[in-house]
Amino acid sequence: MKKILSAAVMAALMLSVSAGAMAATGLGSVTEVSNTAATADKAGSVSVDTTMCAVELDDEGRIVSISFDVVQSSAAYDATGAVSGEETAEPQSKVELKEGYGMKKASSIGLEWYEQMTALEQWCIGKTVEEVLATPLDESGKATDADLVSGCTVHISAQLKALEKAAANAK
Repeated sequence: MKKILSAAVMAALMLSVSAGAMAATGLGSVTEVSNTAATADKAGSVSVDTTMCAVELDDEGRIVSISFDVVQSSAAYDATGAVSGEETAEPQSKVELKEGYGMKKASSIGLEWYEQMTALEQWCIGKTVEEVLATPLDESGKATDADLVSGCTVHISAQLKALEKAAANAK
């Protein structure tokens, strides 16, 4: 996890030196935790998803550069609470996994997760944070904007929350 956060901080620092008209750079993250209880017949599980956003804004508040990533961690446990599986495994982010994440086969547009994030990032460039945060979403958190949906069909509500935090942290 430290490796992932270090990579995100490095990405934010790299963003900060990449543009001349940059006014602010920020990093934000959102963590969602879900749990399934264990029973005598079935293991329980806990999942932790951390969505990160690094954003660079120009002096007019428009997005110059933006990067999203997610780290998904999970563990299984039995009815006594004993954890099963490898406790020390360091998960890779979805961007690090690239094709290994395996979304392409289930994607209605034939794109892997990281490719869909690239489309979202490109769509954000030139917009203000407020414009991006106002993106209409359906009940599952997927964008309904036709231009965005042509390249990104995954739910993006966590990305928008992470962007909001990154913009609030921008200095």
